[in-house]
Amino acid sequence: MGLTYTPLEDITKIVDISREAFFKKQKYLAGLKNPNKEDKEFRSQLLKRFYYAIKDSSDEIEDALFQDFHRSPQESKSFEIIKLLNDILHMISNLDKWMKPETISDYSPPFMFGKTQVEKISMGSVLVIAPFNFPVLLALVPVAYAIAAGNTVVLKPSELTENCSILIEKIIERARFPVGYVSVVHGGVEETTKLVESGKFDKIFYTGSPKVGSIISQTAAKTLTPCVLELGGKSPTFITDKFNKNNIETAMKRIFFGAFGNSGQICVSPDYIVVHETLYEEVLKTAKLLLDEFWPDFSSETEYTHMINKVAYDKAQRKIKLTKGKKLSVKIANMQSDKLEESLCIPPTVVYDLGWSDIVMQEENFSPILPIVSYSNLDDVLDIIISKHDTPLVQYIFSDDNIEIERILKRLRSGDCIIGDTMIHVGIQDAPFGGIGNSGYGSYGGKWGFAAFTNERIVFNQPFWMDFLLSMRYPPFTPKKKALIENLTESEPWFNRRGNDDFILYRLPVISSVVNLLKKLF
Repeated sequence: MGLTYTPLEDITKIVDISREAFFKKQKYLAGLKNPNKEDKEFRSQLLKRFYYAIKDSSDEIEDALFQDFHRSPQESKSFEIIKLLNDILHMISNLDKWMKPETISDYSPPFMFGKTQVEKISMGSVLVIAPFNFPVLLALVPVAYAIAAGNTVVLKPSELTENCSILIEKIIERARFPVGYVSVVHGGVEETTKLVESGKFDKIFYTGSPKVGSIISQTAAKTLTPCVLELGGKSPTFITDKFNKNNIETAMKRIFFGAFGNSGQICVSPDYIVVHETLYEEVLKTAKLLLDEFWPDFSSETEYTHMINKVAYDKAQRKIKLTKGKKLSVKIANMQSDKLEESLCIPPTVVYDLGWSDIVMQEENFSPILPIVSYSNLDDVLDIIISKHDTPLVQYIFSDDNIEIERILKRLRSGDCIIGDTMIHVGIQDAPFGGIGNSGYGSYGGKWGFAAFTNERIVFNQPFWMDFLLSMRYPPFTPKKKALIENLTESEPWFNRRGNDDFILYRLPVISSVVNLLKKLF
């Protein structure tokens, strides 16, 4: 059974129904005596139903991922299913705290007796466009955050993972969401374009390539639709001369975990290693040992993810063929070469003794290809990286020198940084994940995931008895009123013209306001 694309004429109706469902819900809540309490309970119940719909489908998810690209059940369980379920539980347990308005204190005279709060309001109807590499996790986690934030959602799963996309729609049905709350649109470029060009979404959440992300953001900009773009990047791994040689094996195991997991089709995969020349030979020797240890008698039946389609397979094979570097790979079992090609399986491949102009060093490999480049001077190699790929999604550092680590961090911008490990940071529940520059903008994860689908709105309540202090703002304008405004509202610096700070307590807002007022009045 293949994936049936959503007819273009139906997409407009689906988008309209999603918007109508949001406004209908808001109107209903507005008529309640305690709308915030009811809203919180409603969102919580939706997430609980969603949780069990996913949990009860766990075996089907593993099977669909295996059918789509031969993903190991162990990888599917740890990379996708457990992470997804844990994230939803985290949302449910923190929902009350995330929804609660934040009280702001401002001790300047015009505001000191008013009440200021920042409330997190739902965006409205949002669009989630998911990628193929983690087709369930990266589709349903943003959907769950959107639900937690009180939005309705239209989800466009990846057309490249047909079995997963069909199953995702079944999971949505099993969650028994109200009509219009979570809708699924299947399709490719044409259907995605129709969704984005509709101009009827209040937020677009896209995970995928920088090229497509740029197209989506430009289209969304025409209707001022805000986006979160979770993109890729050529993420470096540093092994410096300050790293303990005795830990090379553990370091390489951790790098292989990130580089070859999901066959390298991971946005945060270590794309290449730069290693100090004093450790270069040790790293290569360890790489060879681990290839033999991790994948003995490699075949198309090995529990190892295959490439998603022929285009991705051919692109990776072309790089392996054209690289000028030397190659290390696994031992292929007898009579398996043809079967590997037939099943779109590319064995883990390490490329070394290569230059920066090599084909595997130009763009994100997004495949099981791991280049290793040696360097002699850290600043020189940072200069090269910054000139070529200055905003990776993540950087990985293996060094035992905190000063050196800080030096790398100060020079190279990145969405994230991991020291002493790779990729495992995506499992941290209450931390922001996102890119910078070419690797995307916006972040999600924990309270940042909730924030990605909400708008912070200030609500200020000014008492009427305060008007005797504020009357100078009304016409007619006079020098006396101007002086009063200046004396009552303009803050004084806590530092002098030489840049030296004054008495430290003077920096406290309430003390500063009182002292400023007294100085000006007397």
